[in-house]
Amino acid sequence: MLVTKIQEHIYIAILSVVIILLILSLAVIVYLLKSRQRKYILQKTNDEAKNIKMNIIAEAKQQAASLRLNAENDVKYIQEEIAIEQKNLKVKKDKFYEDLDVLNEKEQTLLKEKIRINELKKELEIERKKIQSILEDSSKLTEKEVKEELFNIVEKKYLGELNSKIKDFEETLKKNSQQKATKILIDAMQSCSVEVTTEKNTTFFEIENDSWKGKIIGKEGRNIKTFQAYGGVDILIDETPNRITISSFNPIRREIAYLTLQELTKTARIHPASIEEQLIIQAEKLEKHCYDLGLKTLTDLNIDDLPDEIITLLGKLKFRHSYGQNALQHSIEVGTISKRIAHELGLDEKIALKSGLLHDIGKAVDFEQEGSHVTLGVNILKKYDIENIVINAVESHHNDVQKETYYAEIVAIADAMSAARPGARNNDAEEYFARMQELEDLCLEQEGVTKAYVLKAGREIRVMVNPSVVDDYNMKKLSYTLKEEIQKINKTPGDVYITIIREKRETIRL
Repeated sequence: MLVTKIQEHIYIAILSVVIILLILSLAVIVYLLKSRQRKYILQKTNDEAKNIKMNIIAEAKQQAASLRLNAENDVKYIQEEIAIEQKNLKVKKDKFYEDLDVLNEKEQTLLKEKIRINELKKELEIERKKIQSILEDSSKLTEKEVKEELFNIVEKKYLGELNSKIKDFEETLKKNSQQKATKILIDAMQSCSVEVTTEKNTTFFEIENDSWKGKIIGKEGRNIKTFQAYGGVDILIDETPNRITISSFNPIRREIAYLTLQELTKTARIHPASIEEQLIIQAEKLEKHCYDLGLKTLTDLNIDDLPDEIITLLGKLKFRHSYGQNALQHSIEVGTISKRIAHELGLDEKIALKSGLLHDIGKAVDFEQEGSHVTLGVNILKKYDIENIVINAVESHHNDVQKETYYAEIVAIADAMSAARPGARNNDAEEYFARMQELEDLCLEQEGVTKAYVLKAGREIRVMVNPSVVDDYNMKKLSYTLKEEIQKINKTPGDVYITIIREKRETIRL
């Protein structure tokens, strides 16, 4: 029994040792396997690193070669540029030295001439002193006495001849000056080509057919009355086919009425309210149109340094006439002639052109503000800091002040040429328009009067009053006052009808 137990223990011990040995063997085998795998991984990693390194080195070498090639090309280009510059510098240097040699030669020549002149001066002075000494010795006269004697002899002998020569020279100079001045003026006038217009107090509005006439007249003529009351124009409708006549001495009012009729016939909405509305709208559009006219004028003349207000005023001159001559065309003509004269005299053409163009700019506002067109024009130009040369030319073109520059003289000459040429002006028309304007101004001077329109060649005057200022009693009183004042200045033959309109409106919004 005991032996059996011992054998079992031995057997167990041997089995345990065998198991331990097996475990150790397995551990050794696993370790060896892992070591081999680790070695393989390390080897593979090293190989990949070497490949990456070689690729990086190859790429770096390629980039370095490319950079080297570019650098060599840049250096070559720079060297070529330097070579060209050096060649040019050498040419310039050679030219400089050649010029320097020429200058040195000229300097030496001048120096020799100067020395020779000084020697001649000394010789002449010696000879002069010899002659003076001989004369004093022979006549016992001083130098001053000799000069006086010689002068008297020359004066007696040659005075008549000198006077004749001087007179001939003056006449020749005067004749040549007149010929030169005539040539300058003729050239200036020939280079100036502008449209010639004459003033009129009517504008024709063409219609498609005569059926429009009844629509424009309106019920009991209320549409025509609206044009008279708010537009200050007469709408004349007669038997002339497809034509309506707009009459007013004020061309701006005629243009506004024309544009209003044009818009109303497009929409076929012709009644007093739409007429009033369109008169206001077209007046605003005409203001923009005046700016466009002024801008086109400046563009055609290559002037680009004037402010917007002056541009608009320049456009308004299109609707202003002086003695039947269109003010804008007259201004363009004066500017063009002034420019040509300045060119012939070698002066600044731009200043001459601007001075001539703006010389009558005050006429764009003289019917709205007090003062002469010269004074108003000067105030406008000073407001916008226009050059003093231009301002003096404008201020002096009617000899109101002294002309300080050649440009002022040129503008005055050009203005006279433009105004005095045959057919340029019509004094009768200007006087008529002045009388009409005087009648309107007289009405507007009365208290409470807001608008005044002279119609039918001065035979009808429509006066609109403020209903808050003028009541029914004062309206009657105003009519008698106007009658007395107008009788003092009126030159229109026949009866004159004065109509005073007092209208009050109330508008309520629902």
